[in-house]
Amino acid sequence: MTAPRPDAATSASEPVATAASGPAAAAPVPGRQATVVPVRTLPAALPTAEPLDDVENGQLGRLRRWGTVGALLLMVGSTSSYGAASPIPNPVDGLRVLGLLSRVGPAALACSATGIGLLVVCWFLIGRLAAPGRPRRLSRRQLSTTLAMWAVPLMVTPPIFSRDVYSYLAVGQMMAQGDNPYSSGPYDTLGDADPFAHQVDARWQHTASPYGPAFLLIARGVVTVVGDHVVLGVLLQRLVEVTGVAMIVWALPRLARRFGLDPVAALWLGALNPLVLFHLVAGAHNEALMIGGMLAGLVLALPGPQAATRWRAGLPGVITGTALITVAVGIKITAALALAFLVVALARRSGGRWPDLFRWAGLVGAVAVGTFGLLTLAAGAGFGWIGALGAPGSVRSFLSVSTSLGVGAGQLGLLLGLGDHTQAAIDVLQPVGTGIGLLLATVVLWRCWRHDLGPLLGLGIGMGAVVLLSPVIQPWYLLWAALPLAASTADPRVRRTTIWLTAVFSVIIMPNGATIPVFTIVRAVAVAAVVVAVVLFLLARRGMPRSTLRSGETADGDGAETRSARSTGTGVQA
Repeated sequence: MTAPRPDAATSASEPVATAASGPAAAAPVPGRQATVVPVRTLPAALPTAEPLDDVENGQLGRLRRWGTVGALLLMVGSTSSYGAASPIPNPVDGLRVLGLLSRVGPAALACSATGIGLLVVCWFLIGRLAAPGRPRRLSRRQLSTTLAMWAVPLMVTPPIFSRDVYSYLAVGQMMAQGDNPYSSGPYDTLGDADPFAHQVDARWQHTASPYGPAFLLIARGVVTVVGDHVVLGVLLQRLVEVTGVAMIVWALPRLARRFGLDPVAALWLGALNPLVLFHLVAGAHNEALMIGGMLAGLVLALPGPQAATRWRAGLPGVITGTALITVAVGIKITAALALAFLVVALARRSGGRWPDLFRWAGLVGAVAVGTFGLLTLAAGAGFGWIGALGAPGSVRSFLSVSTSLGVGAGQLGLLLGLGDHTQAAIDVLQPVGTGIGLLLATVVLWRCWRHDLGPLLGLGIGMGAVVLLSPVIQPWYLLWAALPLAASTADPRVRRTTIWLTAVFSVIIMPNGATIPVFTIVRAVAVAAVVVAVVLFLLARRGMPRSTLRSGETADGDGAETRSARSTGTGVQA
């Protein structure tokens, strides 16, 4: 079987200008020589990879089990305030067995750190069995089963890595009581006696909500169901966010197939990504709903390779998909970037002329404005979220380029005896960084319109520029870019960068989302490193998966003759 070219997404990820042969497909792009690829050159079906052999299935099984051990260790560690963002007071305090680790924080942190390390390592190694172009790859069912095995233990824990879920519940409480979350912070409105406001991270207790009207409605619904019960509120909010993860799992393989890529490779880099497990499942962040709605909307709205180019063709799907993406915008404004790339994709399908662009922009804009208007009326909180968008930037995130430059400029001023102007430098550089990020995204959008990039690939790159230069970067923000890229490119450079960033971002935040004594962290990391090293040694003794195999070669490097010997029972079993 011939492996797909690494740059397949760049040429085949565009179901728009290449969608049909004939006069409509041959319409030139103004100002440049158009290269039109007729439908027959697009892959009608992806090459079918062979299933894993017995040796590889054994390797997969061992990696699955060790990854599940990691998830269970995270679940055990979450019983302590060192291992999770536990409610205050911790509901397991004083309980027999369950309350043991809540009194031994360093041991709980060691459990959590070990679990994080095992999950990241097992995910990385399973990626070798899902590498694009590999002649034998794990099936979608095997990958989905792995995702379920690792995700289920994280669905019954307290919030891990962040206390944001308590902010969501406090916003819902404000909505349920008729207060406007855009006017003041939860602590100011609800008071310390409120069970949700009491749990909110101190950094956000006095800040207005930056979330859109769709999320306000969801949060109010959750609190209406659970009342004042914090534990049930966390579990129900997580269940709501898991529906977003389910949309991601549904959308990624469909987008990948549409763009000529392997759906299993897209699911591995996207849905099985440790950042998804740690922050969308265990952390219950509303990025799950935002990204899930955005990707599912693109599946509904984007035309397939065989779609007709007429104006009315696929119109119901475009309207439905646009409305779903707009709901994602109503959760977090970042999803609005997808609407711009959707317009370009639709216009390219229709011929790539300026009138096509304006026509589709009018339709998508009308549906988006109408949907967002209805959500705003239903929430009844107005447009205060616009003024609150700067609230996350009040926290100094050293992952942010603009914030780090501002802090560096302030420190340089101190060294030169000019005084401490750190905050002034940050106030200047953060808007500049945001502006440059949006400018880069606009340049990428223009390149998509000029047929230099596929729209979904452009969306991933544009999101990456916005994330990199935003005032604050949280590890889960990487998913804004990583998930569209997972379904739109097989370029090994892009995938390698995403993989390593995922590994690094997965381990830089403490499980409780707060400060822990440095010596305690060092001890926990040392324990985790020893345990992970032992597990890697045991895995290596039984054989590690390999990402590159020649057709007919088995996982341990033997050829077809040895495989035949195994099948007759005469070979040595690995």
